[in-house]
Amino acid sequence: MGRRPRSFVPGIYHFSSHGSAERHLFLDDRDRRIFLEQLELVIERFELGLVAYTLMGNHYHMVLRIRGACVSRALQQLHTWYSRRHNRRNHRAAHLFRAHPFAREIEGDADLLGTCRYLAWNPVEAGLCSDPLAWRWSSIRPTAGLESAPLRLELEPLLSACGANAEWRTRYLQLITERENAPARAA
Repeated sequence: MGRRPRSFVPGIYHFSSHGSAERHLFLDDRDRRIFLEQLELVIERFELGLVAYTLMGNHYHMVLRIRGACVSRALQQLHTWYSRRHNRRNHRAAHLFRAHPFAREIEGDADLLGTCRYLAWNPVEAGLCSDPLAWRWSSIRPTAGLESAPLRLELEPLLSACGANAEWRTRYLQLITERENAPARAA
């Protein structure tokens, strides 16, 4: 008997999914672009709010605002479509994603900012770049207003967490990039 789908109440969640058997989800920038294109379609279809993301090599992280219990179906659709496309493009077979993604509800503004900080520093800790702003496969630069976003972001939760004023992006950038508060290993 299969595992019952998890039930999610409306809120903001940190999701992460890894490749099965340490497989890389993204072999190149084209894979990342393809994933983001499909993610945008899934977000629109299931009416999810993408607050933040980071695409790594063997995993990704997302912070999503969900309004209903459909997120399990949304992730299943995203993973199934991307797996088929990735396997076909890269002449591979078998499961691409681990069976169950990590999911944790965000509990307040400090948790939201801490989670976004963790996502931003994940590529630095993995040795992929020396500064969170240098990793182009994360939402930190578009959120800070330094470039346009490749897909629609829901910024209201971060605006609210950073004071809901004209200087919120400056505060966000300072909180995310300060090296002295670099995050401890999370999920």
